[in-house]
Amino acid sequence: MTKYRVYQQRIVSPDGKAVAEATSTVITSGDRQTEIEQTVSVSVTKNNSSSSSSSSSKSSSRSHAS
Repeated sequence: MTKYRVYQQRIVSPDGKAVAEATSTVITSGDRQTEIEQTVSVSVTKNNSSSSSSSSSKSSSRSHAS
C-alpha cells in the first residue's frame, strides 16, 4: 500500500512583499521504499518589479528488514 504525505509551509513578510513557499512530498510504498521530493520557491516584489527563484530536490531510500 502506498502512502502519500504533503507538507506545505508559506512564509510572508510583514509588508506582504516577500513570499517563500516550501513543499515536501513523502511517498512510502509497501516494499519499504521511501521517496522525498522537496521544492522551495521564493518570490520578492519591490518597486513594481519582482524576482523569483526556485529549487527542488528528490531522494529515495530503501529500508531492509532484519
